Amino acid sequence: MHNNNIKHREAAQLTAYLYTLDRRNRANFIKWVAKECDVTRPVVYSWRYMCSRIPEYAKAIIEKCAGQVIFTDETDANDESTQT
Repeated sequence: MHNNNIKHREAAQLTAYLYTLDRRNRANFIKWVAKECDVTRPVVYSWRYMCSRIPEYAKAIIEKCAGQVIFTDETDANDESTQT
């Protein structure tokens, strides 16, 4: 899968999770993730808005903070459905 496609998929998955939170909890979650990942809040927003890919270590931290799986790899399901 191309890097750009991965970036778009992961950003969409992160945004979908963030939409499950109300405004205040969303802001607190982003601050918490930034602190845990040792990055600034604008970096977290750049992940959300597809400016850059989310590093693997950050995905693990985001899922730990969320307490659930957010990032799923859909390539296996897509590969099976395109085969005839």
